[in-house]
Amino acid sequence: MADKVFEPACSRCNDTGWELMETEGREFVRRCECAEGHRRERLLEKAGVPGRYRHCTLEGFQVWNPDDPTLARALRGIQEFVDLWPESDKGLLLMGPVGTGKTHLAVATLQELITGKGVQARFQDFTSLVLEIQMTFDTPGAQRELMRPLISADLLVLDELGAGKVTPWVMDLLYYLVNSRYVEGRKTIFTTNYSDFGTGGQETLTDRVSARIRSRLYEMCRRIELRGSDYRKQRLADHSERRTP
Repeated sequence: MADKVFEPACSRCNDTGWELMETEGREFVRRCECAEGHRRERLLEKAGVPGRYRHCTLEGFQVWNPDDPTLARALRGIQEFVDLWPESDKGLLLMGPVGTGKTHLAVATLQELITGKGVQARFQDFTSLVLEIQMTFDTPGAQRELMRPLISADLLVLDELGAGKVTPWVMDLLYYLVNSRYVEGRKTIFTTNYSDFGTGGQETLTDRVSARIRSRLYEMCRRIELRGSDYRKQRLADHSERRTP
């Protein structure tokens, strides 16, 4: 049986990443166009986006309630942020109740910037970060190693800001992360279920993350509010109604 011949995916460089060129009788090599595509694929793999969110795109965000203007307004604000990158002067703070699409928009933005503009980006769940910080308590230098990739990323998505109670020590490290990105001029997208105005005894974002972190967010982020009801609940209710005889 003859050996199977594998054709290279790229006929220009034979999958080497380098293309042989010739000008005026002189040969030279240059990076093949496919190399940038591979680089962006690797950036996506390293971004840390959980599997359940990898389907999220800006095109896939549903403005499902036409009576809620904040959904369309949020989508426009996100698209403007993407279009202007890297010229946007601020990051984003997506605020709103559970199920309004904040994480979808944040992840869609991250993935759009990686695939479209080759941005080095990271996704980080706030609760997981707090747990990881707590696990470094007795390990000298571990906090710095944990924070380094989060500080250095061109874009960081910090999801569910304010979820869970944190100790003053953890809060200090969180401020170090936020402030370091602010000082370095790196964009951050935060999502949170907490607002600036607690109603009915509810805690505010300041209550959850401290006044100094909230103050820093005012300086480094443009606020986008989503005020709709829970899309997941509504979708489940609609599905149940369709099944009811």
